[in-house]
Amino acid sequence: MGKLERYFEDVARIKAEGVSTNGWVTVVRDHDGDLKVGIRPGMLRRCGPDHVASEIRTALLAAVADHRRQYRQLRIDYFGSPLGVELLTPIEPTNGERHGE
Repeated sequence: MGKLERYFEDVARIKAEGVSTNGWVTVVRDHDGDLKVGIRPGMLRRCGPDHVASEIRTALLAAVADHRRQYRQLRIDYFGSPLGVELLTPIEPTNGERHGE
């Protein structure tokens, strides 16, 4: 098996994890692309809809950032450069600002 085949196999095995800002939600992206979302008991009773949405969003973005970090590191390990793969730094919208506006 060549270097390129090993690289693609390693990329396919990436398992990424993310935790929301306040720790209410965890997201795991398995190597097969499936997402597993865990919500801490009590969150839906204690938090309003906007807070729930924010927690889910930050957990998903953290998982995406973790996947990107691992993918970038594989590029460095195999090819000596992360060229074309920038790290993802999720930015939270400020008050009154919503995604897409």
